[in-house]
Amino acid sequence: MRMRKVLIIIAAVIAALLVIAGILTISYTSSDDFTSDTFPEGTMINGVNCSGLDYDRAADEIGDAWNSKTVVVQGKLGEKLDSYTDFGCTYDIKDQLEKVKADHLISAAINHYIHIPFDARIAMKVAKCDKDFAENVKNSEFLSYSTIVKTQDAYVDLEEPGFPIVPEVYGNEVNADAYLDDILVAVSTGNFLFQFDEDAYRTMPEVKSDDRELAEYQKFCRKYLNQKISYQLGTESFTLSAAQLRELMKDDLSGNPDQNAVWEFADKLKQDYDVEEKEFTSLTGKTFKVSGGGAGWLIDVDGEAAQLSADISSHEDINREPVYLQKGTGEYSKTLDLGDTYIDVDISRQQVVYFENEKKKLETDCVTGCWAAGHSTPTGVYDVWSKNRNIILRGGGKKKDPGYYESFVSYWMPFLGNSYGLHDASWRSSFGGEIYRYSGSHGCVNLPPPKAAELYNMISIGTTVIIHY
Repeated sequence: MRMRKVLIIIAAVIAALLVIAGILTISYTSSDDFTSDTFPEGTMINGVNCSGLDYDRAADEIGDAWNSKTVVVQGKLGEKLDSYTDFGCTYDIKDQLEKVKADHLISAAINHYIHIPFDARIAMKVAKCDKDFAENVKNSEFLSYSTIVKTQDAYVDLEEPGFPIVPEVYGNEVNADAYLDDILVAVSTGNFLFQFDEDAYRTMPEVKSDDRELAEYQKFCRKYLNQKISYQLGTESFTLSAAQLRELMKDDLSGNPDQNAVWEFADKLKQDYDVEEKEFTSLTGKTFKVSGGGAGWLIDVDGEAAQLSADISSHEDINREPVYLQKGTGEYSKTLDLGDTYIDVDISRQQVVYFENEKKKLETDCVTGCWAAGHSTPTGVYDVWSKNRNIILRGGGKKKDPGYYESFVSYWMPFLGNSYGLHDASWRSSFGGEIYRYSGSHGCVNLPPPKAAELYNMISIGTTVIIHY
C-alpha cells in the first residue's frame, strides 16, 4: 500500500511538471524571444556558440567552424590513408536554423525561463563544393596507381577483319567523382572518420564477352558491315568505314538505312565537298576567286540521301560520284583548271583576252553590264554554246515597255542562255575604262566590231569563258 501511494505521488508530480512545462512552452511560443530572428544566450548549434546571433550570422559562424574540421580517411585495416580540412564549402542551413527553436521547443523554453543552455544539431547540407577542395580530394595520392587500367566493356572491333569480339577489361581506376560525392556526404552528416572501401569505387564492365546480345551484334556486323560504298570526286576518293556504315543503319540490326542519319551524312558531304568558289590564276597573270556557272560543284542533299539509302539497302559494293545539283567545268576539283584555251573577261579591267594553246591570240577593251542599273555581267565559268551572224538582240520586256530594246549585231557568241554573250557593239564610240559603271550593257560583253569579228573567227562552239573581277 505504501509503495502504491509513493507511485501515485510520483505520477502526480510528473503530471504536474508536464502541465507546468506545457504552460511554460505555450507561453514561450508567444514571447518575443521565440519569434525573434536571433538566438538566446546559451544556444549551441553543432558545437558553435550562437548566443545573440541572427540566422544569417549564425549560418556564417557555423559554416566557418565546420569548414575548419578534418575528415580522416581510413582503410580496411584501420590505416590512415589521407585527411582533408579547410573544406571551403558553402552550406544550405538557414531554413534549419529558423526552425531550431521550434524543433527544440522544450529546451528553448527552459533556456528562456531559467537560462539553462541548450545544444542543437543540424545537418550541414552542402550547397556548393569549393573547387580546390574537390580537386584535392579527387587527386588524393592513395587513389592513384603506378599503372592505371581503365575498365572497359567487351565490344565488337569494327576495324578488324571478321569483326572479332574484344574481351572486357577489369580496371583498377577509382571513380574519383563518386568518392568526392561520398566525402561531401560525410562532411554534411558530420562523419569525420571515413571508411574507404576501394571495391565500392571500382567500375565493373557492364558488357561481357559471352553476352548473348553482343554475339547477335557480331552476326549483324558480319552480315551487313562488309559492304563497301566508295565515293569518287575527281582525283579524290574515299570509302565508308564499317563504323560509318553502322551509323547510317537503324538500331534494330535489320541492316536497313536510318533515313535521318543518311540525310545528315549527305548534308555533311555537301558541307565538306561543295565548291562554290574557286581560285584561279589566269594566263594574264592575275590570281582571283570566281564563282558562278561551271566554277561550282554543288551536291544535291536530297538526291544524295535517296541514292545512299538505296545503296545501303542493296547490300552490294558501290563505287560512284555524289549526286550533284550542279557540275562544274572539267573534273571535280577545289581549284580551277581551264586548260590553255579560254576567253578571259576581266570586269574590273574591262578587258577581254583570248588564249589559245597558252598563247595570247586577242586582247581588247570591252564594256560589260551596267553596274548602276543592276545589270552586271554574271561572273563564273561558262561555255560558248552557239555562234550566230547578223541577228537582232531583244530584251527588256515587250515593245511598249520602257526598258525594251532591239540591237542589231553582226557577231553573236552566247555563253549563258540567250540573254548573255559576247558581241560587237557598233553603236559605241569607245570601250574600256569606267563606262560600264553608268553606261554599260544589259549584261552582255560589248566588243569593238573589228575585235568581235576576229574573236568570232578564232573560237569554236564549246570554248570556255571565264568572267571575273
